[in-house]
Amino acid sequence: MKNFKFLMPMLAFVMAVGMAFANKANVQTDGWINLNGVATQLENNDPCIPGNETCRVTFQDDEQEREFTVYESPALETPKQSVSDDAYELPEMPE
Repeated sequence: MKNFKFLMPMLAFVMAVGMAFANKANVQTDGWINLNGVATQLENNDPCIPGNETCRVTFQDDEQEREFTVYESPALETPKQSVSDDAYELPEMPE
């Protein structure tokens, strides 16, 4: 029992240190588009399949039928890559 009282706080400390370094470094984002000058994240779907072309999307409910380049981050600096040269069509425009 004496060792148990000593080991429990030590175990908690070791677990806390281990969890501090746990991260998700390779999280794939859904992508970002420049919608009227505002960085807007695509919701719950990533149409881009990695390839050599620039990924672009259109939206079925867009009356202006615009084509948007998909970016890696909200900074809108690095375009995502795609296997297709054609724009992917998504059902509805994000708000």
